[in-house]
Amino acid sequence: MSEMACLLAGAGAGLSIAIPFGPTSMMCVERTLADGMRAGMAAGLGVATVHLSYSTIALVGGMTLMSQPETANLLTFAAGLLLLYFAARLWRRDVVFVQGGSALSFRRAYCGAICLGFLNPVTPALCAASLTAFASQIAAPGGLLPLGVFAGSLTWWLVLAVGVSLLRQRLNIETLTLANRGAGILLVLLGISMLAKSFEGLIHLAS
Repeated sequence: MSEMACLLAGAGAGLSIAIPFGPTSMMCVERTLADGMRAGMAAGLGVATVHLSYSTIALVGGMTLMSQPETANLLTFAAGLLLLYFAARLWRRDVVFVQGGSALSFRRAYCGAICLGFLNPVTPALCAASLTAFASQIAAPGGLLPLGVFAGSLTWWLVLAVGVSLLRQRLNIETLTLANRGAGILLVLLGISMLAKSFEGLIHLAS
């Protein structure tokens, strides 16, 4: 049961990391529009690989700290603030299509997505915040969390690539902006729940 809880918590974190429309999301959309669904899937696989890498680093470095109640409350509070910050950025961000170039092979699209993912400074912070938020909801976070993050992230990218490919004639800026706002609202709800959880923990320690 704990293994399944880890996978589900990781998948939730992976979705919360992947869904907000940022540079990597627009790259996946652009690759699908310019080069087809296969290129979009390759780009999504590359970004999910980056999320797996950052989540593994966060798990190794953060779960020991999370085992200490005082530190866990502070990390949960910080995660909540980060999620609210990212939600505010999403709400104010204008979605802009990027013009495509020549068609890319699967390998080139995959490698390009990995490079962009690692160069995006928002990715590691969002990975750490989301993983902390979801890991705090289960009793025994473990090594399957990063695999869950990978599965959740990859699922979103595959759905996005397929959806964009099927709806490419109807897709517009307004639709992507609406999806972006929805992702922002989800991050707000998660951030508020993290802040409430941290305050509850601090009150419990003080009593």
